[in-house]
Amino acid sequence: MTRGRLFAASIWLLTTVTVAGVGAVTGVRPAAASITATVNSPGSNLNVRTGPARWYPRVGRLSHGTALNPVCQEQGEFVAGTERDTNMWDRLADGRYVHDGHVRRSGSLPRCPAAVNAPHLEWTHPLPGFPAQGGFRTAARPTHRGVDLMSFRGTPIHAAAEGTIAEVVCNIQAGGSCDVNGSPQSRGCGWYVKIAHPGKVATLYCHMMSKPPVTVGQKVKAGQVIGYVGSSGRSSFPHLHFEVHVNAPPTSDLTAVDPIAFMQSVGAPMPRA
Repeated sequence: MTRGRLFAASIWLLTTVTVAGVGAVTGVRPAAASITATVNSPGSNLNVRTGPARWYPRVGRLSHGTALNPVCQEQGEFVAGTERDTNMWDRLADGRYVHDGHVRRSGSLPRCPAAVNAPHLEWTHPLPGFPAQGGFRTAARPTHRGVDLMSFRGTPIHAAAEGTIAEVVCNIQAGGSCDVNGSPQSRGCGWYVKIAHPGKVATLYCHMMSKPPVTVGQKVKAGQVIGYVGSSGRSSFPHLHFEVHVNAPPTSDLTAVDPIAFMQSVGAPMPRA
């Protein structure tokens, strides 16, 4: 069973904290005044995110040539840039992040301090041996906020990491049943389980075969069976619809991130079909 350590899911905890009468506190000293930094992203804007990876929510955009005020660097997702190809991300004075590969700077930045009491989780593929299909928010399905893993009816579904069961729900239109196979005309994701993980990460598992054998408030471990593949709700065939949310719960369109990118970053890759 492939597992990996969560290196960044709780980095948002290190963002700006406001202290009464003091103002913004980032936990690090600003970079030396002699260091200047600007966006180097000709022809496009540089995304600003809440954490050091592209699966963190985008909270702004900066145009080419914009002056920056980075205070430190943090290791995150590897991205090719115009200045350099790197896995380093620059934390700005307001606690947000930009990828260092698109930043032109006059000197080196210090490393950001390690998180205090940051959770370290073991992550695992929720459906080992089955590749991901049906991509995250594709052009054909822009509202699809997860990935689909095709499998056989009754295949065990595993918790992707330790956490607490937050929801066990039959999500179907009025008058429908989650205990029968669904159809493309059905609405909802049938029987599903939502798990709240340390570090304000949540995972969602849809279209289960029957009522899941877990209860709200129950603690689960990585790899623990939480249900079985089915085709309840809006579904044409047995599969698992899997979502990952950051800064959650609550979960919403705004908190959903690409599960493939997220699982890759935490050391539990989900191969594509």
